[in-house]
Order: sequence, then C-alpha cells, then structure tokens
Amino acid sequence: MAISVSVDTVSFNPGKVKYSNGKKVENELLATEFSELFGLDYQETLNKIQSDSSVVVIARKVETDIVKKLKDWMDENKITSGINIDEDFKRYYPNGSLASTLIGFCGTDNTGLTGIEERWNDKLVGTTGRLTVTSDVNGDAISDENEEYIPPENGSNIYLTIDSTVQAIAERHLKEAVEENSADYGGVILMNPQNGDILAMANYPDYDLNDPQNPIYTGLSDSWDTLTSEEKSNARYNIWTNKNVSALYEPGSTFKTIVSAIALEEGLVQTATEKDFFCSGNQEVQGLEKGIACWSPYAHGYQTLTNALEHSCNPAFIQLGQRIGIRTLYKYFDAFGLFDRCGNDIAATPSSKFTPIDKVGSVELATTSFGQRFSITPLQLITAVSTIANGGTLIEPRIVKQIEDTDTKSIVTTDVNTIRSVISKKTSNQVKEMMLSVVENGTGGRTKVTGYEVGGKSGTSEPTVGNESAGYVASFIAITPIENTQVVCLVIVYNPKSASGHQGGTICAPVAGSILSEVLPYINITGTTTVATTDNSDSVKNNSKPVIDAKNMMVSTAREKLESTGFTVVANVEDENSSIVTDQMPKPGAYLEAGATIYLYTSENEVRTSVNVPDVKNKSLNDAINILKSSNLNVVVDGTKGIVTSQSITSGTPVSEGTVVTITVKENANGGQ
Repeated sequence: MAISVSVDTVSFNPGKVKYSNGKKVENELLATEFSELFGLDYQETLNKIQSDSSVVVIARKVETDIVKKLKDWMDENKITSGINIDEDFKRYYPNGSLASTLIGFCGTDNTGLTGIEERWNDKLVGTTGRLTVTSDVNGDAISDENEEYIPPENGSNIYLTIDSTVQAIAERHLKEAVEENSADYGGVILMNPQNGDILAMANYPDYDLNDPQNPIYTGLSDSWDTLTSEEKSNARYNIWTNKNVSALYEPGSTFKTIVSAIALEEGLVQTATEKDFFCSGNQEVQGLEKGIACWSPYAHGYQTLTNALEHSCNPAFIQLGQRIGIRTLYKYFDAFGLFDRCGNDIAATPSSKFTPIDKVGSVELATTSFGQRFSITPLQLITAVSTIANGGTLIEPRIVKQIEDTDTKSIVTTDVNTIRSVISKKTSNQVKEMMLSVVENGTGGRTKVTGYEVGGKSGTSEPTVGNESAGYVASFIAITPIENTQVVCLVIVYNPKSASGHQGGTICAPVAGSILSEVLPYINITGTTTVATTDNSDSVKNNSKPVIDAKNMMVSTAREKLESTGFTVVANVEDENSSIVTDQMPKPGAYLEAGATIYLYTSENEVRTSVNVPDVKNKSLNDAINILKSSNLNVVVDGTKGIVTSQSITSGTPVSEGTVVTITVKENANGGQ
C-alpha cells in the first residue's frame, strides 16, 4: 500500500556551474533549462540562480526519466561542475486513494504526517549513518583511534492486517451509501473478533495519497482562493482524519447490544420472559415533563428482551437501564474498554465522553441505556461488540501484523493482546441469538446475506441540543456467522439527507449486507444455509462459483481460468498473451452462477462502460433477470420465485458493466418493509 521509490534531488552552486573548458555557464541558460525541465517559473528560477547562497535546491523528488534528460543536456552542453544530483527517496502509494485515511502520507522529507505513516514513522524511516571524528579548529579531521563509523539502517517493512480486496469492497459500498443519501461522510470497519485483526477501515470522502494537498478532495475547490489559511488547513485535516479512530460520536441503538449483555450477565433479565417490558409509545422519566418517546409511532406493548431488541424499543431499554443501575453499567463499560483510548497504533485517539458517575441522574441513566448523550469512537464500539461476538473476551484491535527488518529479513509478529474476560460464553451466545433475531424478524432485515446467518443491530442517534446542524447519525453493526463469529462489520453514515429517512435499519443495514455478501465468500467463510440463486424463474440451481482474482495474470490465462468455471469473459485487447489484467468487474470473491460475464481491463484497455441500473422492483423474477442482463449487469437472486421486492443498487445509479445487482424475490409479496 505504501512503498519508497528511488528519486533524486537536483541542486546547484550559484556562480560555480561551469563548462568543461572552465568557463561559467550563463545564468539565463540555466534558468531556461531548469524552468522548462522541472515546470518552474522562469523569473523565480533566475532569481535563485543569481542568489548569494552556496547551494540552492532546484527540484526535489525528481523521477528517473527527468534526471536522465538533465544529464543528457549537461553532456550535450559539456557542463561538468556545479549541478548536483543526489539520491533521494519518494513515498509512493500504488493504490491511490485506497485506505487513504488509514495509511496517511509523508511530507517532503519522507516523515509521516498522518495515519499509519505518522504513528509508525520511527519503524519506517530507519536511521542515517554517521562518522564521528576529532577535528581541529579549522574543521579538518584529525586521525585518531577514537574514529567511529555507524552504518545507516534501512527502515522496516510493516505488514498490516488489512486485506486490500476487502478494503476496496468496503470503500465502494460506503461511497455509494454516502452519495445516495447526500450524507456528510461515512465510515466502515470490518474486524475479526477472534484476534482483533482489522480487515478493512474506510472513510468517505477520501483523497489520493499521492496528491493529498489538492483542494478538490475537500469539496471546496471552487471557493478555495477565498478561504483563510486556517480554513484551508481545517478543511484538509477534516478529509485526512480517520474518523473511525479519531472522532467521537453517539452510537445510538447499536449500543443496546452492550446493555443487553450487561443485564443478562448480571442475571437481571432473560431473553424470552413474556411481558417483561411494556412500551406505551412514551416512557416516563423523572425530571422530564413529557418523558422520552419511542422512535416508532406505534406502541410496542408487552415485549420480551428479544422483542425489545428486534424493535429497538427505547422505553424497554430505559426500563432495563433502571434495573441495572448506573454503577453496574459503568463497571461494565470500563470492562468493555469504553473508558480507555482505543487504536493508538493507528492514529491519535480522543478520550470517550461520559457523564461523571456522580452527576448521572434519571435522565442521563435513561439516555445512556439506549446509546445517547455520551460519545465514543466507532473503533471502541466495534471492539466492545467483538467482545460479545468472540465469547466474551476483550481483545485489543490489531492493525500491524508483522514487522520485517529489511537488512536481516527477520520478522517479528505482533502478538494478539487479550485484555480480560468481560462476559460469559452463555451471555455471548444469548446476545448473538438475539442479534440474529433482529435481522430475521426486526429492524435489521435489510442486512440478510443469502447463504449465511447474520446478526445485527441498527442505530439512529439524534443530534444534540445546540448542534442540530450535525444531523442524525445512522449506523448498523453486523456479526457473522452466529456460531464461531469471524467478522464484525460496522457501517456509519453521518447526517444522511435521504427521502427514505435517516434510520440505521434503512440507510446502513443494506450497506452492511452488500459488503458481507462479497467479503464472506472471498475470505472463505463457509455459509450455514443453502444459497438460492437462479438464472430463470422455473429452475432454481445452486451452482454458484467464486470469481477469482485475475489481477496481474495474462489475459489469456485469466480467460482460461474463468471460462473453466463457466463464466463468460470480455476483454477488448488485441494480444491476450502479452496483456496483463490490471482490474476486473465484478471484483474477486463475488459468487456468481455459470454464464455470468466477467469484464477484464488492462493498461491498454482501461475505459469502463457505464450503465444505469434499471428499476426491476415489482417485476417477475424472469423479467427482472432479463432486464438486468440486457444492461450488461450480473444478477444474484435472493429467493426462489415470486416478484422482486428489493434490489441492492438503487435504480438510475451509474455503475460499470459487470456490476453485481442482488434482487430479493418473494411469493405474493406486497413490497418491501
């Protein structure tokens, strides 16, 4: 994701640039050549050449081809002294914007300024060599036995837990969610709860790591020249910040999983006790004249704990919080790591904000019980939920997996840091089963992934008083599989302004489902239920195959492998035996049936054809498949027969040919929920 490439720094000694015959080179000639070769202003360059400095830097981080042109010019003009070409290194990011807020970038001196580059700078940069000698008053070395040479040491290679394919999948779906909902920004984290490994960490908007200063990424490029220096700096840092680690937010109802776990662990509740809670649509709270309303316009009535989690019922969780009490809640919050900084090896992290325990009254207890009026980071939330998902053990998130000494080639593996046991295996299983029920029967229905058991919890936190412009925060946290959970996925969309509303179950649940539908087969997670996909309405077949990663293969080899699986391949290149695949659509890991079309791209054929996704809702299964395929789109079907009740990509959305559209079909359906 980040490499150092050899470049050069070009400098010269004013007044000392000479031809081979000893004659000084004309300043105007130097200014003309330097300005043309390096794209500099002629007059500014001439002023540098005429300066009194002993050494003047003309250009840094100069690529090899430009340096060759300079050397050829010097040879042609027989210039032999005064122009210096010194070896240097340039940080380069082959994937452009991929994981930009996570990776971060370096300054002109190759020192990390943000993200991993900054936090692990000491390991990455290495040390310069030096020679210690004794010198006289004139600075001349005096040979003696104390002379010591300390050789330079190369920086280490750092291997992350991030999977670039998983990262790309997360970023693509996050971008679609933010743009479709006209949101301010969004974030996604995928974590393995068994060892704390972060599989993906995405923010959108993002930026190109090779051009981080470009104002276009701030969205303010049109008015950039009118901004103050402080405004420009703030705008850039806002885009560069990894908000998953460095920004606080109110988790909303996703936090009800934590409160449920605490109550179950303390033996204060069971998952299926009838009439355990009652929702009249509003909950009386001491100190509030009107109480606290449930998010739903309809009263939920009597509920079990499972029902309350399915419905995301605020009154029920206020009642649960009253049973638990603030001291017990805070004891477990501490155990879950919510009072500690989280992710310091990724970026600078803030402290969470909770009301001091001696200041907590009835209102604060009530709002805390359903996830509002306190602030944590997204990484803190997913770490706490991962504790539930892995059987009850708090494990520190891990982003750096291995560190390699580039001189000795020795590798040190970063240990998994198991912090403490928080809840029992029994409690863990109970909460996970309730989260499964949320997806099967409650507000998380849009997260379903064909072939897998997925549990989850939606969240919608309202803006705080005095900061209404920040808008709502929609979120969803998903776990899968339910038994031996391997992936926890958190999706957050900040200030969505969609006509469909701002609820996490509406905005973020489908995003989590779309991400998991691609990620799970890619990382070889075995499904627990039968995958039902079809290419016509009369015959339901189960012969889906994963799309391989064809990148860096010769086109001919990729075609052979893909066609042997039953896929159709499109690659518009003249010589398939010499062209290398640089990208593909669909991305690797997608599960498709025989006959699906895979589009391959090379450096000679990078042009994508864009198509608008057609509207197939309420169409018959057969018609929907034919419509999508006629638009050069691939289809995955959730269901066996009936009419289409939903589609994974909104109609009218421009996408590349070969994009996978998942459609859900049901018999006698009356539309989506």
